[in-house]
Amino acid sequence: MSMKVAIITGSARGIGAACVQVFAKHDYAVIGLDILPEGQKVAEQVSGHGGECAFFVCDVSDEKQVADCIHKVGEKYGRVDVLVNNAGVVLVKPFDQITWDEFKRTVDINLGGHFLLCKYVLPYMKAQKSGVIVNMGSVSGHVGQTDHVMYGATKGAIIAMTRALAWELAPYNIRVNSISPGSVDTPMLRGDIELESKRTGIPFEQVKKEREAEQAFQRWADPAEIAEPVYFLASEGASFVTGADWLVDCGWVAK
Repeated sequence: MSMKVAIITGSARGIGAACVQVFAKHDYAVIGLDILPEGQKVAEQVSGHGGECAFFVCDVSDEKQVADCIHKVGEKYGRVDVLVNNAGVVLVKPFDQITWDEFKRTVDINLGGHFLLCKYVLPYMKAQKSGVIVNMGSVSGHVGQTDHVMYGATKGAIIAMTRALAWELAPYNIRVNSISPGSVDTPMLRGDIELESKRTGIPFEQVKKEREAEQAFQRWADPAEIAEPVYFLASEGASFVTGADWLVDCGWVAK
């Protein structure tokens, strides 16, 4: 098997779908995982342009589903070179109104999903003595945001996990890094803005404009502008980079 293999979670849309396209462009065999069946269309688009791409419906917070999907990848390819942990959910709610079930769901998907994918992919990477893991942090893991306490908490935990895991896996020549995007034009962010608009009574476009103003270039990122740095961290060009969190936030934290 000469092709490198990349597993990308949350592949049905947004940053995940953009990552599928970028890795396929660089001749990876790409396996997308998502709970949304639209991930199949993304895989078919790649395959239709001559790339190798498969899709599995998978809830990243369900251990059996994750284990089954990684087993299928292992059976077909016998290796995993890159894992992009992109799947996640956002919770926009005042802290004292968050229910215990909402708390657990956010933690289980955002942090638990990263844990499970790493757990089941690592046996392949350790056997190869090579591999790259790119976790999806967020600017919310660096700065406080009203009504985003649990989202920010899980993203901060992902960044901390990345740093520790990088040291633990260094003896196996496995690199672990994270990306922390600012505002990216995805269905998740637009849904976030819609909830804020309904809660505050402020028109959607006004809330959107305020969010755009948090970026130095006064605009949201296109998902491809995050996917390209993800690919770079997975590439040989970043061979000396591990344990890092890369802010791709258009200067938000620098302000």
